[in-house]
Amino acid sequence: MLFAAIFVQTKRKQPYDREEKMRCCMGNFIDPALVDPNLIYLALIAGLWLGVTAVYMAGTGVPEILSIVLIGGSLLVLTQLPTNWLAVILMVIGFSGFLVAPFTSPRIGQFAEVGLVLQAVGSLMLFNGDIAVSPFVIVPSLLMAWAYHRFLLLPIMRSQREQSSFEREDQVLGAYGRVVNEIDPLGTVYVNGEQWSARSRDPLAVGTTVRVIRQKGLELEVEKAKNDELVAEANGWQE
Repeated sequence: MLFAAIFVQTKRKQPYDREEKMRCCMGNFIDPALVDPNLIYLALIAGLWLGVTAVYMAGTGVPEILSIVLIGGSLLVLTQLPTNWLAVILMVIGFSGFLVAPFTSPRIGQFAEVGLVLQAVGSLMLFNGDIAVSPFVIVPSLLMAWAYHRFLLLPIMRSQREQSSFEREDQVLGAYGRVVNEIDPLGTVYVNGEQWSARSRDPLAVGTTVRVIRQKGLELEVEKAKNDELVAEANGWQE
C-alpha cells in the first residue's frame, strides 16, 4: 500500500513538473553562461549610436532599421541576464542629449557630450552579480563615441545648418513684403509667409510694401518699394 501511494503521488506530480520545466525554458531561453556581456553591451551601444546618426543624417532609412534591430535584440537578451535596468535608463538619458542636439543651437549641442558620463556610469553598472562589462571595452567605446560625435556628426550638423541658412537667405533677398509693426528703426515685416524682425533707414508705417535688401541672421534690412517695383509685384514679378 505504501509503494502504491508513492507511485500515485509521483504520477500526479509529473504533469506539474513538466509544466514547471516548460515555463522555466520559455522564460529563460538563453543560458547566461553562454552570453558574452561585452558583445551585448557593444550591440546596445551600436544601436543607440545608429539612432543618433539617423537623427543627424535623416533620409536613408538604413541607420533607423539597424538601430531598431540592434537595440531590440540587445534588450531581448538583457531580459535573460541579471541586468540593472537603472543603468540602462542612465545610458538612454545620456544618449537623449545627442538626439535633441540637432534641434538646438550648436553651443548647446556640444554639451550633449556630457551624456557620455552617464553612459560610462551605466556601462559600469549594467549587470548585477558576477557579470560585468570589461573596462577595456567601455573606455575605448567612450573615446570612439566622443570622436565620432565631435569630428563627424557635429561637422555634418553645422554643414546642414549653413546650407539651410544660405538657401533661406537666397529666398528672402529681393523678396517683397509689408510692414506689420511700424519700423522706426526696428519693426516687423511679413515676407514669404513669415514674420521677420526688420530694420530700415527710414521710418515705415504699417501696411507699407517693402523690399528686402539685406539679411543679417534673423533680422532683415528693408526699404520702401518703388512705384515701378509695386507695379511689377502686382503683376507677379519678383527678382
